[in-house]
Amino acid sequence: MEGERIGQLKSRIGATGDDSAVWSDRTAREFAEQGFTNVGQVFDSKELETIANEYDRLVTVDAQVLGSEAAGRFPYRAMLNFRSPKLRAVIQHPSLLAIAQAVLGDQVRFWWDQGINKSPGAGSFIAWHQDNGYEPGEMAEYLTCWLALDDSALRNGGLEVIPGSHKSGLRHHEMQGVHAVITDGEVDTSKAVPLDAKAGELLVFSSLLVHQTVGNQTRDQHRRSWVIQYCRGDQANSITGEVYDNRAWVVRDAEPVDAPWSERPFDLRADRP
Repeated sequence: MEGERIGQLKSRIGATGDDSAVWSDRTAREFAEQGFTNVGQVFDSKELETIANEYDRLVTVDAQVLGSEAAGRFPYRAMLNFRSPKLRAVIQHPSLLAIAQAVLGDQVRFWWDQGINKSPGAGSFIAWHQDNGYEPGEMAEYLTCWLALDDSALRNGGLEVIPGSHKSGLRHHEMQGVHAVITDGEVDTSKAVPLDAKAGELLVFSSLLVHQTVGNQTRDQHRRSWVIQYCRGDQANSITGEVYDNRAWVVRDAEPVDAPWSERPFDLRADRP
């Protein structure tokens, strides 16, 4: 079983000139140049149904919300994989690990996951930021995999990004409530473009990509996304000195682990909301 899973992982990383694999010359080039790419659908219809069912059970207004009351709140939930064995299995999906290994190398840890549902009429933005901006200090670039469970566009609260912005390193952020936001004047929005996705597609982008999600202006279109992130095995903070060995291993020495594990326990209450 383990050998079969390793074979699946390796088969999903394309050889030179192969654009049919989940991570190909095309996606690697787009990721390097733009800081993002759309790898298409990596989960089959049954897997997507399972993910959506578990997501809808966990990401509800009764559990947690973000946004302002004036603009419109929307459901949010951190670390879905902690709350669902079915979703915990997804973070070890061969396609996700193939992408993570191709970008991060042969030692990979799971970093974070969260569900965000920009529900109809929820006009609150998550303003311009880099995912790295949520962590005090400074650490290496990591990987964000953004699964669209509904069609996503600007009209229903989709992503807006600045291509190539990952090449300029970490910008200065300030906390505005629970959100890390880039300081005013540090974002050239004239270069911003929408990053749309169809339901079931996976967007992959750098944690240093400058991006935001806008409000949902529709009356009947949800915009559910599940964000799954991975980092290097030796991830550490060059300013604070913290070593992130509380993040679970998913790939060690180029092979997927049997089950995610970490040297120290992860305390959700002490980390991001």
